[in-house]
Amino acid sequence: MSHNPIRSSIRAIAVAAVGVTTALAGGAAAHAGGVSGPAFYVDHELYRTVATPTDLSLTGAPAQAWDTIYSFGAVQRSVATAAPGDPGYNGGRWQVHAVSLTGTYAAALAAGDHDRDGVLDAADEVQAAIAAGALVDDGIVRYFVCTVNPVPHGQA
Repeated sequence: MSHNPIRSSIRAIAVAAVGVTTALAGGAAAHAGGVSGPAFYVDHELYRTVATPTDLSLTGAPAQAWDTIYSFGAVQRSVATAAPGDPGYNGGRWQVHAVSLTGTYAAALAAGDHDRDGVLDAADEVQAAIAAGALVDDGIVRYFVCTVNPVPHGQA
């Protein structure tokens, strides 16, 4: 069988198109909402949520109308700055800040894991790792609304 460059190019384009379609469909499903399992930490406690398919990025709401969720991607679960009952809690209105490692996860833990439990699980720990240069706050990537519910003990 001879090598046909046109056929190979068409095959590569088709494979790429399927990959892009799959990624977009997966992204849409992730933003569609629903009850999550353990999703993020607030003050060393694990919380879950009922995500809603909202995009509040164009509301023009002032900065104080939002609480922050630091999103680590696949590195670890996210960390939020507030939960129901905390002073100034904004009712589940969130601005998501992507954070990235500047080195290793172990270095970020050394800089911020104050309680030495092996995870950054409170906003002050994330902020300490950022201040030490072990993490970078890459800025706001999303504004949305979701509830905050403690994960029942034994379901982590």
